[in-house]
Amino acid sequence: MTLSQILFHQQTLFAFFFYFISVIVAISLFAFVHIKSNHPILGYCWDKIGMPFIKTVLILVFILLVFPINFGIEDAPSISELLFLDDKRSNFLLNIIFLLTFFFPLIPVIGKWEELIIPLQGVLASVIIFTWLCRSMNMENYSLFPDGKILFIIFIISFITHKLATRLSVSLGDYFDKLYHREGFHELIFKGVVLIMQSPIIFIFGLYLGKQLN
Repeated sequence: MTLSQILFHQQTLFAFFFYFISVIVAISLFAFVHIKSNHPILGYCWDKIGMPFIKTVLILVFILLVFPINFGIEDAPSISELLFLDDKRSNFLLNIIFLLTFFFPLIPVIGKWEELIIPLQGVLASVIIFTWLCRSMNMENYSLFPDGKILFIIFIISFITHKLATRLSVSLGDYFDKLYHREGFHELIFKGVVLIMQSPIIFIFGLYLGKQLN
């Protein structure tokens, strides 16, 4: 498939549209809970577990919806076949991506750059699914590590989108803080904007992996 065929494929457009709407709904939910929650312990659990879990689900749903177009192919085993070939696969995929949120800050050097969390979650999920796909197609020789060019693109897009999301969330956050007389909307808006802005990184990495299938 050519790049234009991939980008304007019906499945790609639907996946991005569904993801965009899902992020808006999720952020509305985040805002509702933020406004209604007055208990510090429940608020902490929601911030540290609830929101990261929902974000993880959104990223995985996007990748599953766009499969296998995100790898630049149309003819492939269905995603349900890959996920349920083993009863533990779906749980493993969700758990490993979710846990990355907690362990990322412990990674040397890059652990302090939170702008890389979503790209790394998407990359890791893509790697796992691509590995299952290659096994189902009896492919033995494949690489899971991007070259320098792809790494550079991922880093650049990650930092630029992070900065843009930060600036946008500051202006909108101030407005909602004043509207509801409560602080914290900066972070909520930031989470939604960065989820949308960084989704192309997941797609770019998938296309890189998919070149090995042609």
